[in-house]
Amino acid sequence: MAQPTETASVEDLLLEADQIIAEASRKGKPRNEYLVSARAKVAMLPLEQRKMDQTDVVALKAEIESARLLLKSSNNDRVSRGMVYTCIFLSMLLMFLVGSLSLVYNRGVALLTEIQTLAAQQPDRRFGQLERQLLIAQDELFSPDQVQLANLPVELGGKPEDAKVQTKRPIDELARESSYLTLHELRDLNFKLKSLETRVGDFENLSDSPFPGVLKLETFVTTAMASGRDIVGAFKTADVTMSGSPTPETKPDGAGDADAAKPPPAGSDTMNFFCQAQPAAKPEVIDGATTQAISAAELAAHASSSQVLGMDMRRIVGQACKYSLNYVSMTVPSVDSWALRIKDAIDPYAVWILPCLYAALGSMIYYMRLILDTTQPNPPVYRIAHRMALAALAGMILAWFWGPTFGNNSEFKSVGFGLFTFAFVVGFSIDVFFALLDRLVFVSTNAISKFGAS
Repeated sequence: MAQPTETASVEDLLLEADQIIAEASRKGKPRNEYLVSARAKVAMLPLEQRKMDQTDVVALKAEIESARLLLKSSNNDRVSRGMVYTCIFLSMLLMFLVGSLSLVYNRGVALLTEIQTLAAQQPDRRFGQLERQLLIAQDELFSPDQVQLANLPVELGGKPEDAKVQTKRPIDELARESSYLTLHELRDLNFKLKSLETRVGDFENLSDSPFPGVLKLETFVTTAMASGRDIVGAFKTADVTMSGSPTPETKPDGAGDADAAKPPPAGSDTMNFFCQAQPAAKPEVIDGATTQAISAAELAAHASSSQVLGMDMRRIVGQACKYSLNYVSMTVPSVDSWALRIKDAIDPYAVWILPCLYAALGSMIYYMRLILDTTQPNPPVYRIAHRMALAALAGMILAWFWGPTFGNNSEFKSVGFGLFTFAFVVGFSIDVFFALLDRLVFVSTNAISKFGAS
């Protein structure tokens, strides 16, 4: 039984010699005549003489070891080292891109989930309910009738013969606690809405400039360009002034006052745009200035125009200013529109950006492992670029198929495969992608063959 084993070992030596000769030829190395001669001698041996202790086989083994050392040293030349450094740089670059963009995508998904959870609670409708409940509760608790009733004396005493104690009637504590709870819930909802609005704006800025330092660089470039334009404008103004013509900065009388009189842009934040001093109904001296009186007819006109479904919006705005609320019921932003904006921002990451990058990273890992094998030649640059481009294209196609075809597949879920994980595997082993395409072609062919069958 030893003869087939030794023969197989000799055949492996012949194959290894062929690989070394081919690799040396690809690298442009001179032909190793000693290795070629030793291989030819072993190849001419009959099968019964092909043993590992045979003289020609031992000589071939020695030549193979020598040629392998020569190729290993050739892998350490300047070109090979440059290839390794290039692969390392590309790997670090892909790692940075994948890490930064994955962080942005995960943050967007978490924010979208939080917005969808809040949207299911209909915050705009709930905000209006709490707002009206608090306003009505304050009217009932602290109206003049209730205050007068609370100041009436009450006689306390358990028995007729007990001494009577004079005290005041307390305001309904249960109703007051209910009002406090309503106020706390209203302020909490206001804080959630304001926090989400701020985070949505921050995320949109982050999705536009997802890499650390890019936004600062854009700001610096924009500032530098604006400063350059100002300098050029100053020189032009100086030239025009010296020539005696009117400067572009000259404005007709009253133009500056007109610019200063422009109102600030409207917005939805109550604290910034609605909480302003209201004109008094009677002339009063405030900080040395006399307020302008408003007639009863004007007050009636303002009051009628501020009524919305029987609610005085001036009182609602005043309540919002009193409790430092950022919104009133008429200015609560649409949470559903926030969800659509976040979804529009993260869709490109999920559809093609991240799948392409994960697949390209997988292909780079494949080549990094290949470079570690000293018996194999280092791949040329064009092969690395071709493999990375093919992997990126495969990752994007996989993202197209993922939702309708593989997203709910139990076999993928059982091994913990997500879209990005599968894209990385496809990039590392492109044969997985080709096997997937072959399977889809087979299924499609079977489905088409059933058309018209009775």
